[in-house]
Amino acid sequence: MTTAEFIAACFWPFVVIAAFALCKTRNTAAFPFIGKIVFAVSVAYIGLLLFYDKSSIFAVNDVHIGLVVLGLAIAGLQLRQPPLYGSWFDKAKALGFMILVVLLGSGLAWYAGRMLVLDHLTSRLVIEGRVDRAWRSSGSRRADYLVRIAGQTVKVTTPLYERLEQFKPAVRVEVGRGSNYVYEIEYLSN
Repeated sequence: MTTAEFIAACFWPFVVIAAFALCKTRNTAAFPFIGKIVFAVSVAYIGLLLFYDKSSIFAVNDVHIGLVVLGLAIAGLQLRQPPLYGSWFDKAKALGFMILVVLLGSGLAWYAGRMLVLDHLTSRLVIEGRVDRAWRSSGSRRADYLVRIAGQTVKVTTPLYERLEQFKPAVRVEVGRGSNYVYEIEYLSN
């Protein structure tokens, strides 16, 4: 396990511990101190996520879980709306905006959740063959690392991309059906 994988694997346990610590110290003198620690570690995690999001499969899954949580939070925020006041048009406009926000949040949660379900709760696609080509998708810095194995294009993490690009070995990979990322790799003899 690389350092990037370890840090990414520790993200959600940190979230649970931070939420527990903040709840337990809410009305005590320790709350500002605990809050500063949680804030500093959160900023560090967000910074690492922005720069190293494709460095580990754990980080890719953390992003998908985060999108599910964000989508549910966006949809759930509309449940706490105050009563609507004003003319019929004002009420309709506010209600339409609430419906739009709930649909967008639900869509985001569905998109990322479906990807997680297809990756982890269904059988993975198995591809066996030689690496034909390794390249980055066109675009900005956030471009995906792509590899063609036996004529099928799959996404890989940064360290795996560097190995496959350099050696172009014969491999057997298990690919998630939702995200199209390589989850397991086995190097075959040339």
